[in-house]
Amino acid sequence: MAELHPPIVHFAIALTMVGVFFDLVGFVLNRDSLKKAGFWSLVVGVAALWAAMFSGEAAEEVVEHFAKAVKAEELLERHETLGKLLPWLFTVVGGLRVYLYLKENRKLFVAYLIVGIVGVALVGLQGRLGGKMVYEYGVGVKPLMEKTHTYEE
Repeated sequence: MAELHPPIVHFAIALTMVGVFFDLVGFVLNRDSLKKAGFWSLVVGVAALWAAMFSGEAAEEVVEHFAKAVKAEELLERHETLGKLLPWLFTVVGGLRVYLYLKENRKLFVAYLIVGIVGVALVGLQGRLGGKMVYEYGVGVKPLMEKTHTYEE
């Protein structure tokens, strides 16, 4: 399951960001087709966030000792904390979006967009933290983890 984390998380990032973006543009341009695309992207994105959280928990078990060895443990902890928050946040955002899909309410749609944009910023931060662990510290890069072999606490 741990090896599924990278592809799953890329879907979660893309779909939640695109969903809120389509909703924002659809709202501004008053285009129902864009709002419908935003709705479905967000719904699938919320499911992907949950899958990313569960696969991330499995991935943590694999990389935790290596993260300690390369001094990236604090980064891993921030990534984990945010990774546990985002599915809940977007479940609320997604629930609000489902309500708005069924019953139009312009003022509530603006509130949804504000919370959605904040959520998207947090998704971007989460992606940045994960990318930093991989690209700056090599966490999860199998050849580096095998070569280092300093997994002791």
